[in-house]
Amino acid sequence: MASNMPTTPPSNVTPLWGGGSPSWPSAAVPPGCFSELARLNQCYNEVQMMEMILSKVVCDLAQNNTAFQQCLVNAIAASGSNVPLIGVTNGADAQPGQVGEYVMLSAQFTIGTALGTQVLTLGTLQPGDWDITMYAAPSTYIDILAFTLVVPVPPGFNGGGGGAFFGAGTEQGVVVVGSPLRALTSAPSLIAVSIVSQAPTSQQASIYFTARRRR
Repeated sequence: MASNMPTTPPSNVTPLWGGGSPSWPSAAVPPGCFSELARLNQCYNEVQMMEMILSKVVCDLAQNNTAFQQCLVNAIAASGSNVPLIGVTNGADAQPGQVGEYVMLSAQFTIGTALGTQVLTLGTLQPGDWDITMYAAPSTYIDILAFTLVVPVPPGFNGGGGGAFFGAGTEQGVVVVGSPLRALTSAPSLIAVSIVSQAPTSQQASIYFTARRRR
């Protein structure tokens, strides 16, 4: 029985997707724009997280690890960089190797009634750029009290930092202060002082070597 339905002529246009829902061959599915953006955003987040972790590690080392602090200071000094050095601005004690570090070396000695000379080793000063002052404090009347770094002075020191007092045994409470020094050193320096002294009565005295790190 013949149909009265109109006949649709065959189309000569091939459907782009081959009929049905569009799909790419499984072996060649191209990435979409939004999926690429999602991947980039994920990478960016991961990079930020890594930066936060590294920043925390470096800050912890800079605050708490003396070896890392010294390594950082040495690296900056060796590079000649003008990056600010590690130090303090809040009045706290600077850690060893930081700008502002304060060092005091001291020793006691005896001032006799006869003029005498003695050599005392106070300790070791670490490498750096230092402002230095020495002073001696007797306990009572003195006739003579003079001191200086043992010659030859350590390499990098610009003098002996000596100080002297000459009296007649009538001055009490004297503090003898030496001339200011600068030390620019690259190796540990042994600090030894030569002292000449005399007093009306034998007594104990103290000598102090103080240094403030500039670099």
